[in-house]
Amino acid sequence: MSTATGDTPAIARSDKWIADCLAVLFVLVIVTYAASGPITDFVRWFIETTTQGFDELSRRDQRALLRDHWLGAGYRSFERSFLLPTGLIIGLPIVFSFAICLLTLHRGRAWRWLNWALTLLALAAFVSWMLKIFATDGGALPSASPIDFVMFPIATAITLYLTWRMFGGFIVAFCLFWVVYFFIRGYLPDWTGILAGSDSTFGQSLRAMVLNFWAQTGGQFGQPLQVVSGSVLIFIVFGAVMMASGAGDLLLKIANRLTGGLVGGAAHAAVASSALFGTLSGAAISNVVSTGVMTIPVIKKSGFKPAFAGAVEAAASTGGQIMPPVMGVVAFFVAGQIGLEYRYIVVAAILPAIMFYFATFLTVYFEARRLGIGALPKEQRPPLTGKEWVQCLVFVVPLGVLTYFLFSQPSVPKAGFYGFVAAIVSSLVLFSEFRSRTRLWQAFVNAGRMAATIVVIVTAIGLIVGLIQVSGFAGRLALLLTQLASGPLPLVLVVVALGAIVLGMGLPPGATYFIIVIALSSGIDAVGIPELTLHLFVVFFAVMSTVTPPVALAAFAAAPIAGADPIRTGFEAARIGIAGFLIPFVFVYHPAVLYKLQVLFAWFGTGAPDSKAMVDLATVSWGAFFWIIAAFALAMWSIASALAGFDRGRLPYWERILRICLGLLVLVPHVAIAGAAAVLTLADLAFHAMRHRSPAAAPNPSQ
Repeated sequence: MSTATGDTPAIARSDKWIADCLAVLFVLVIVTYAASGPITDFVRWFIETTTQGFDELSRRDQRALLRDHWLGAGYRSFERSFLLPTGLIIGLPIVFSFAICLLTLHRGRAWRWLNWALTLLALAAFVSWMLKIFATDGGALPSASPIDFVMFPIATAITLYLTWRMFGGFIVAFCLFWVVYFFIRGYLPDWTGILAGSDSTFGQSLRAMVLNFWAQTGGQFGQPLQVVSGSVLIFIVFGAVMMASGAGDLLLKIANRLTGGLVGGAAHAAVASSALFGTLSGAAISNVVSTGVMTIPVIKKSGFKPAFAGAVEAAASTGGQIMPPVMGVVAFFVAGQIGLEYRYIVVAAILPAIMFYFATFLTVYFEARRLGIGALPKEQRPPLTGKEWVQCLVFVVPLGVLTYFLFSQPSVPKAGFYGFVAAIVSSLVLFSEFRSRTRLWQAFVNAGRMAATIVVIVTAIGLIVGLIQVSGFAGRLALLLTQLASGPLPLVLVVVALGAIVLGMGLPPGATYFIIVIALSSGIDAVGIPELTLHLFVVFFAVMSTVTPPVALAAFAAAPIAGADPIRTGFEAARIGIAGFLIPFVFVYHPAVLYKLQVLFAWFGTGAPDSKAMVDLATVSWGAFFWIIAAFALAMWSIASALAGFDRGRLPYWERILRICLGLLVLVPHVAIAGAAAVLTLADLAFHAMRHRSPAAAPNPSQ
C-alpha cells in the first residue's frame, strides 16, 4: 500500500493515525480470539485450585460448580457474546481490514474523500451482514430481504475495488469473469462444453447469489476467510512481532556468518536468511521485500548479474511458504479442507522444505563456481558478539514454544497464542530498543496492517471460490477430471500441475489451491494417491507459480530491487527453484518423504496419526526414507550442475543433457532403473572430477 500524497500533512497524518489505531485494535482482537483456549484453561484451573475438595465432588457437581462459579459464569457470558458468534468471528476481521486498508491507500484530496466514503459504506454493509448472521445463529432461517439486494452488491464492489487498488487488476478481472459467467451460464450454447450451465434468469441468479453469499457464510465469508480468521491471523501477528523486535537484522547476520564463507557466499546468505525468515513468515512477496532490500545489493556487488541476484531472493523467499513451522496461508487451507490437524501437515512439510533449500543452495553454488565468485570478505561476515549469541534465544524460545504446543495438542490458535506471548516476552527481555512504547506500538501497527492485507485478498479468493461452486461449474469440471483420473497417474499429475501453474499466473496460491481442489473434489479417490499427498502436490505448484514466467509475482517484486528485467528474473528464479517442480512428483512416488517423520508423534508420546488422508505409516520404511534422501541429493547435484553448465569445470552440452536425464532417472520409483542411474551418475561425476583435478576450473563469466 502506498503512502498518502497530495493532501495536507495534517489530514494525511490524521488518517494514518486512525488507521494505526485500528491496526493495533485489530491485533488485540486477534490475540483475544486466539487466547480463548488458554483463558478457558485458566478459568478451570482457578476454580479447581480455589475450591476446597474439588476432586472429591462428583463429575456432575464439578460441572455445576464450573458453570455457576462467578468467574466461570462471567467468562461464559463473555464467550457467548464475543468469542462464539459467527458474525463476530468472521465479520470483525473484515470490518477492521477494509477500514485499515481503505484509509491507507494512496490519495489526493478527491481520493481521500472517496476512500472515507467507501470506508463508511463498507462498515454499514458488513455490520448489516453481522446483524443478519446474529439472527441466523439465534434460530432464524436464512432469507434475502430487500436491503440485502442493496448491501451485497455494495460489499462486493468495495471488495473488488480494494483488491484492485492493492493487488492489481488480474485477480479482479478473474473474479469479474466468474460474476458474469454466473449470470449468463444458462444462455451458453452446448458447444461450450462444461461452461454451459442450467437455465436461470437474472433475478434467479441474483437471488441465489444473495442467499448463498450474504444470507449465509458463503462467498466472501466462506471457508478461506473462516480458516484465516480462526487459525492464520495469530501467526501473522507472531511473525510481525518477531521481525519488529530486531530479530530480522540478527537473522541476516547469522545467515552471513553461516554461509558467507562458501563459494558465492552472498547469494548463499540470501538463501539462508530467506529460509530462516520462512520459519517465521509464510508470505513470499513480503519476504522478498523485507530481506531483498538488504541481500540483493550484496549479491550484485559480489559479482552476480542483477537478474540472478533478484531471482535468488525470489526463489528462496518462495520456499518460505512451505517452510515449517509457520507455513503459508495455503497450508492452513489444506488442514481445513481435508480435516487434518495442522501439526501433521507441518511434519509432512519438513523434508520437502529441506530438499527445496538444499537444491537452491546447489544451484547457487554451481553458478558461483561458473562465474568464479568466492566467499564474502571476512569484514562482511563478522562473528556474533556475546550479546548477540544470547539474543538468538529470541528465535529458540518462541519457535520452541510454538513447536511444542503444535505437537502436544491439536489447537492451532492456542499454539499461536503461546508462541506470540513467548515472542513478546523474549523480545522485551533480549532487545532493549523493543521496550520503547514507540517500537512496540509500531510492531502492533505493522502486524495489524499485514493481517488486514491477508484478509482483503482472502475475501476476494472466497468470492471466486463461491462463484465457481454455486454456478455448478465445479461439479461439471469435477466429472471431467474424474474421467481423466482413471487414466495414467503421470498424466493426471501433469494436468494438475499445469492447471496450478497457469491459474497461479496472477492469482495467489490460496486461490489457485481452492480452484484446483474444488475441481478435483469428487475425483480424488479415483486418482489413487492419499488425499494429503494430492493436496500438497497442488500446494507446491500453486506456490511455485509465483516464480514461473510470464507472470511470476515474487520475481516481479525482486526485479525492481535488483534493477533487472522482470521476465528474465522470472526465468532465472524458475531455474534456481527447479527442485520445487520436481519435489511434488518425488513425494507422490516416494511416500516416505511426507510420512516417515510422522513417527515423531509416536516418539514424543502424542500417538502416531491415524487418518484416511495419509498412507498407512507401517508401510513406509526407514530404508525408503534414507534412499530417497540420498537419491535426491545425487539427482540435484547432477541437475543443478547441468543447468549451470559447470561443475569442477565447464560441462559440454552432451554431458549437461546426460546429467539431467540421469538425475531424473535416479528419482524413478523402480529400484533397478534408479539404481542403475545412480551408478552411472556417480561414474560421470568421478570421470568429470578426474578430468578437472583442480578444485575449480577457470571461470567463464561470458557464459
